[in-house]
Amino acid sequence: MRVDAVDIVDALASTGLRWGEVTALQPRDFTFASKRPTLRVQRAWKRRGEGGTFLGAPKTKKSRRTLVLTAEQVRLFQRACLGKKPTDLVFTAPEGGAWHSGVFYAHRWKPALDAANAAGLTKRPRIHDLRHTHASWLIAGKVPLPVIQARLGHESITTTVDRYGHLLESSDEVVAAVEWAMSAANPQGLAKTA
Repeated sequence: MRVDAVDIVDALASTGLRWGEVTALQPRDFTFASKRPTLRVQRAWKRRGEGGTFLGAPKTKKSRRTLVLTAEQVRLFQRACLGKKPTDLVFTAPEGGAWHSGVFYAHRWKPALDAANAAGLTKRPRIHDLRHTHASWLIAGKVPLPVIQARLGHESITTTVDRYGHLLESSDEVVAAVEWAMSAANPQGLAKTA
């Protein structure tokens, strides 16, 4: 993958942001000098009915959110913000303007996929699949679904459950909860009252 695309791909995968959110980030959206560095999602690229794009509010009310950043994310975003004014775009196309998703796909993503396929990768993930990968990592880490909902900016927990519920490995937790509830170790358990 070309160097000018690596940081944006890392940002997409490590935050779970939508393409229109990550490409709308500005240096003023970050708080680095804090015990808990953060990123505030405040705007996103929107499509005009007659064609073209503009900066507007994120997809939903809950899409306006604050994400706590890891040390690696802080380094990535500080590097990307270096020398930029507060209202400049953090990630820009080679000519300096906003990245258009079709241009990024054709000139960065597709060539990277072609190279990966030539090296043995059998899948052809979409850019949006980086968001799904991020959610899958959180689920694998046993992050609660309401926290994942908030991080991804889903308006409803139903969206989170519908999209990612199949990844939950809850059978062990269910068995443990039922065993505990039914055991003699639980004074409120049904086993004692039966």
